[in-house]
Amino acid sequence: MGNRNFFKDLLNSFFGGNNPEAAKKRALKNIAKNISKTKYHFYKASTNEIDPSFAKFFYEIYKAISPAQAMIQSINPAAFKHMVINNSLSERQLKALDNISENAITEAVRKKPLKEVFDETKIQIDAFSSEFDSAKISSIDNLYTNLMNFVNFLQFDYFFMLKKFDSGLKENSFSAAPRFSPISGTYVLEDLKNFADVAWPVLSDSSWEEVFKLIKRAKGVDPISSGIWKKILARIRYLKENRIIEMLVQLISENPSYKEDVSNKELYIVDDFITDAKKQAEATLNNLKEKQTEGKIEALLTQIFGTTQIEKLKFYTEAGSAPFERKEIGRFEYCEPLSYLKKFILDYVKKDIKELSDILLVRGEWASQELASPMSEAFHQLVENVDKIIALDNSLNDSVDLGLKMKTHLPRTERDKESRNIIHSTLNFVNTSAAKIILSSVNFFIIYGKNLKMILEDCIKQHPALIRNWKDIDHFAEGKLKQMCIAVYKEIFSFVSLMQNFHIEINEE
Repeated sequence: MGNRNFFKDLLNSFFGGNNPEAAKKRALKNIAKNISKTKYHFYKASTNEIDPSFAKFFYEIYKAISPAQAMIQSINPAAFKHMVINNSLSERQLKALDNISENAITEAVRKKPLKEVFDETKIQIDAFSSEFDSAKISSIDNLYTNLMNFVNFLQFDYFFMLKKFDSGLKENSFSAAPRFSPISGTYVLEDLKNFADVAWPVLSDSSWEEVFKLIKRAKGVDPISSGIWKKILARIRYLKENRIIEMLVQLISENPSYKEDVSNKELYIVDDFITDAKKQAEATLNNLKEKQTEGKIEALLTQIFGTTQIEKLKFYTEAGSAPFERKEIGRFEYCEPLSYLKKFILDYVKKDIKELSDILLVRGEWASQELASPMSEAFHQLVENVDKIIALDNSLNDSVDLGLKMKTHLPRTERDKESRNIIHSTLNFVNTSAAKIILSSVNFFIIYGKNLKMILEDCIKQHPALIRNWKDIDHFAEGKLKQMCIAVYKEIFSFVSLMQNFHIEINEE
């Protein structure tokens, strides 16, 4: 037994039994023998060349699918999804989809209030999406997967590969017979792998009727006759079942352990289509809402200030915000409303409202001081808030305080996460401070306005209960006290309405 093992090891050492290189050569020799037993003798092992019969095989496929290639190239790639889904929609869904289009929504807003159009659009979206049950979704996704498998197969660059065998070959020209020559297998190694990627998936579908119907509906003619397509599939199936492409790659790359890794990937389009339809409708509505809001803001600015050109703050501005927005760190959120608030306090609170407050709160004899306190406190807080606005704005001067901090850290944000966090935190602090000033001011305006309304209601009573000397202070106001109260109330109401067009919230980190 021992002698027999010795002689076996000795023979192996001479003839390479345990030599990896020798084992690889034997494996490649066996692969070459196996491929020679198939009906397609594409490979010449002695020279590692690909035979012209290989080129002829693919030339016949190329010639058969050439019209379909041109047809597919004329279709926008983005249209394939719409082709599949629109083909599967019911009349009810098509109508709902049309009703949530940009044109339909825009036209509806011209005739109805925006809120009503919002509600109607939601109903249409629900009607559109509710018919997509699991069976319908699966059917659509499968059809799209098959369509794209077909498209990918057509888009394989057959001409590029075939030109390697005949440099005189002309693209999509089949009048003259090609003259193919053998070439080194390395020239088509990647082509073989790429072909397997697009060819094997088309073998997974048992019926191509729906795919061809879809293309014919779009282009008016069949992409390829069913008989020719069946012959192509039969040839490809033979390649796959006999592992011809895989063996060619193994031989050319001299890697007998190479294995194909091609899987048929399922494509899913319905969920994204529904989401995109919703997003598009919502974007249209939001855009229209923004335009309406802009129109309301401009109208209110004109009503309140007599112009839409309101003086901006010094540093808390859109221009000051731009460097942070470019780096996607954040921005100054409330530039417009804060500038409007500052101007309103300076132009109206410190003038018209102060004049009225001096009469009502200073000269008026209130039934009790507690009744006058809310109105008095609201006025004084509003006056203080304009100082807070100016202080916050000045703190952003890049030579002091917060502005200096952000100016120092801004150049470092690309490489220093901490600097980025510092600026983000500072922006949040500034925006939160601005929001607090705006919201508190609106609240004080509401308090002042409510008390003013109570005074107006009280003054017409035979025996006023709030201010006892109404007649005296009205005389001081030259008989125009009531008109002054009404005018200030309207000013406050208009300004509060203006502020309600801005989404302002406090974000405490």
